[in-house]
Amino acid sequence: MEPDFKKKLRVIGVILARGGSTGIKLKNIKLLAGRPLLYWSMHALRDSGVVDEVWVSTDHDDIERIALEGGARVHRRSPEVSLDTTSSLESLVEFMDVHKPQCDVVIHVQATTPCIQPIHFKELMKKYEDYNYDSIVTVVRLHLFRWQEVPDGVNTFALTHHPDEKPRRQDWNGELFENGAAYVTRAHMLQRGVRLGGKVGYYEMPERLFVDIDTYDDWPIAEDRVRRYGYNPDEQDGENDQIKVLICHANGTHVP
Repeated sequence: MEPDFKKKLRVIGVILARGGSTGIKLKNIKLLAGRPLLYWSMHALRDSGVVDEVWVSTDHDDIERIALEGGARVHRRSPEVSLDTTSSLESLVEFMDVHKPQCDVVIHVQATTPCIQPIHFKELMKKYEDYNYDSIVTVVRLHLFRWQEVPDGVNTFALTHHPDEKPRRQDWNGELFENGAAYVTRAHMLQRGVRLGGKVGYYEMPERLFVDIDTYDDWPIAEDRVRRYGYNPDEQDGENDQIKVLICHANGTHVP
């Protein structure tokens, strides 16, 4: 069900898409399920209705072209914030310094989490406004038993449970982990170099959508999930529910 959300603030979305990714060459425009990686989150954000503008910050001509084709505006970032060592926050602050956008809120969206849907942006912005948060981070709930990392030869210990009394999944709420999909921040805070601060909330996304692409090993996992759940405006609005048709003969046999 669509959230009852009436937009009150001026909001812009920013996707950081550097050309010089180290783990996967030109990762942000490498084809994922037949579309450039950037396509998935950019179109979900654009079609969510919660942003007044979508920007892509890049240093690469091909990424710029794909962003413009998708209806986004483009910020050509400087070489100083296009390095392997550049943080996302540094790139966002440069964007704010250069364009000084007239907005109340900035949503930073990462292309490497391609399963995000328009409805997720609507729900997180409704939560942001309803509870008057200053920042929101997207999270996923995982049921993982964590242990303390120690040097070889040193006794370790469990951080989340008693080793002899591990709870069943249904008896334990698990823990919330940052999934990197989106960050919502008041514009004046981001201009000061603060992405998450003030009154901070979280928006929980379904575990089935959790994928973060850093290496080639992540690619087939992401491809499978985006085929199932990625938002494709050319097909339908929402998760790609796979509808199959069963054709039966009068004798009850079926045609595969």
